[in-house]
Amino acid sequence: MKPRKQSHRAWRIVVAGLAALIASTASAQRCAVKPASIPLGQTVRLRCEVPAATARLNGRTVRLFKQESGDWQGLMPVAVADAPGTYSIEFLAEDGTALASVSLTIRKTIFPSQNVVLAPQIEALHSTPEEMQTLTTFRDSVSDVKYWEDPLVAPLPGCIISPFGVKRLHNGKPTGEFHAGIDQRASDGTPIRAVSAGIVKIVQPFNVLGGTVAIDHGQGLETMYLHMSKLNVEAGARVKEGDVIGYVGATGRANGPHLHWVVYVNGVPVNPQQWVSLKSCGSAKKKSQTK
Repeated sequence: MKPRKQSHRAWRIVVAGLAALIASTASAQRCAVKPASIPLGQTVRLRCEVPAATARLNGRTVRLFKQESGDWQGLMPVAVADAPGTYSIEFLAEDGTALASVSLTIRKTIFPSQNVVLAPQIEALHSTPEEMQTLTTFRDSVSDVKYWEDPLVAPLPGCIISPFGVKRLHNGKPTGEFHAGIDQRASDGTPIRAVSAGIVKIVQPFNVLGGTVAIDHGQGLETMYLHMSKLNVEAGARVKEGDVIGYVGATGRANGPHLHWVVYVNGVPVNPQQWVSLKSCGSAKKKSQTK
């Protein structure tokens, strides 16, 4: 009898293990990431058919939100400074219980260098602590209501004179910084339009950024538009896609009229070219570029 009891016990362990594996696989199939392989500085779309409150990647945690379709969706940013490799995105319930784990591959990405020629008085501009706090508060906020829809629209028709991610030099000297947005070519006074609907959070001039408008599009997506000559909205206003929010200028740390704009996903700057289709004006390695 003893061998038979041991056999039954072993069989129960095997059955329990298979049940747990099947349950885990079924749960994983109900959560997905897109794309499953991504370069640095881009955004991963998260989706679950089960109630998932958050998702976690290498210590970075983002919220998921229930959609009208009945599923839960969120945005996971991959930062320029993240390490390439294959990782697991963990989906968690409200109480912290693990629901699923989905693999993501972050590909090695090479960003070129770019020199910007600035006059001494422009290069000397610096942000104040108050300005830095205003920007941090904006980036760290995540609102519940989703105003944006795919695809986003370009804020103006000009081509790209400086792409996302390039390593910046000022007057030939490395700054240790990367270009956190993109620069579009435009003449002074060209209307700048909101890339999607949202709530205006910042409307003010900054020392380095110049005339600035920042918009919260909801559920982790935000955009910011810099160096404007004139601002055309008020803080707290709700804007629609395509509304004119300001006009191209060369205010702040800029050496000519252009639009620098940024996409933030849950506080991390990501490549706007994943969200809109824009053409390049030429190589990012030119000796002199607009900042």
